[in-house]
Amino acid sequence: MRLALLACLMLAGCSVSQAGGDDDAMTPLDAAAIDAGVIADPQAIDLAGSFADPGATGSDAFCARGTRDQGYAVGVLVTFGGSSQCEATGRANLSGETAEISLSRSGEGDDVAGCRFSARFDGNALALPGSVPAACSAICSDRASLAGASFALVEPGNAAAGAASGRSIKRLCGD
Repeated sequence: MRLALLACLMLAGCSVSQAGGDDDAMTPLDAAAIDAGVIADPQAIDLAGSFADPGATGSDAFCARGTRDQGYAVGVLVTFGGSSQCEATGRANLSGETAEISLSRSGEGDDVAGCRFSARFDGNALALPGSVPAACSAICSDRASLAGASFALVEPGNAAAGAASGRSIKRLCGD
């Protein structure tokens, strides 16, 4: 009986809760993993770089140029075959593992308003949410969406981001 009680107490101690939604709270296990280099420090990761679709198509792209302190110029291309796509440029800010992305210009050069969402970035992969605001449809052709798109970091840094190309936008993160 005492052994069972001790086991329950130990299991309860392993379940650290982050009540109140405190994203900055770090568990001792997280700190040890960061110290060991197993996971990236969310306060030290940098979004700058060139990203690609980890799937088979290889034509989806995301790029970010800038710094964590000043924010990033971003570009995105998500393709669905030869003519169906989402393509835009905008800005992003990174806080921990959350990238706040605001897309403001479509691949046709049209201004876009209200296409803002939070994406997850772990230092190696960027995952867009499964649902994006309806305003984001302005950057997409029929039957295309940004929802659920994901990208793997191909090459870090501003130089790599500057070389990322789109379809309608020659340089997604160009000057």
